[in-house]
Amino acid sequence: MHRTLFCLLSLAITLPLAAEDKAPAPPEGFTPIFNGKDLSGWSGGSTWWSVEDGCLTGVTDGKLDFNRFITWKEGKVKNFELRVKVKVTKGGNSGLQYRGQERPDLGEWVVTGYQCDVVPDKDDYNGMLYEERGRRILAHTGEKVIIDTQAQPWVVGKLPIQSFPSEQWHDYRVLVEGNHHQHWIDGVQTVDVIDLDEKGRALEGVIAVQVHRGPPMKIQYKDFLLKHLPDDLPLVTPAQAPVPTDAVKVVPQGGPPKKAAK
Repeated sequence: MHRTLFCLLSLAITLPLAAEDKAPAPPEGFTPIFNGKDLSGWSGGSTWWSVEDGCLTGVTDGKLDFNRFITWKEGKVKNFELRVKVKVTKGGNSGLQYRGQERPDLGEWVVTGYQCDVVPDKDDYNGMLYEERGRRILAHTGEKVIIDTQAQPWVVGKLPIQSFPSEQWHDYRVLVEGNHHQHWIDGVQTVDVIDLDEKGRALEGVIAVQVHRGPPMKIQYKDFLLKHLPDDLPLVTPAQAPVPTDAVKVVPQGGPPKKAAK
């Protein structure tokens, strides 16, 4: 009698603990691409990248000569939705690279291509669309943009800009359908971009994350989830997305203030 009661009590205590240890199932259609234990499936320099507290972690000492990346090696992405939790130290600068190209000819662990920026100390950069070693700033945070067939980005609308402080976890979301790019932080949309530049745009490539040259920093990623969308989603055409006559040019990096188009 006492032995049976002891076994039942032990079972009652053990089951909830086991349930707590089990990771929650990802949303329907999403697959984890980082296991939270080691760097299996990823490739990057061990000088900067490791797993810490279950997070994909990048660390620099302020002596980095150029930006370095760690790349997800289990496939390329075309149309997709990406969700990930991100935390970066004050002054840190990182990014979610997608549809990227690995370019060892440009340097060790270099990836070019589209990037959702992670820059908490600059509200108009955090969550923007940047092209690493390419067309550079394609849309600042808070901008709806059409990139015309000649590679010129035009601001055609505005989105509210919010602050997402460093040293805290934030939910980043990237949705890419054809040549339509959208980013969110904590459910707040940061950019909406249509890329009509056939020569400059990419329709497929790798996922990677970045450590940026500059001040010392630590960037951490966890709950990295990917959902592949159909490959045959239609592309927006120039006829479907004409640039309004009152649109203004996106300010290039280091460029002067925007002036109205003539």
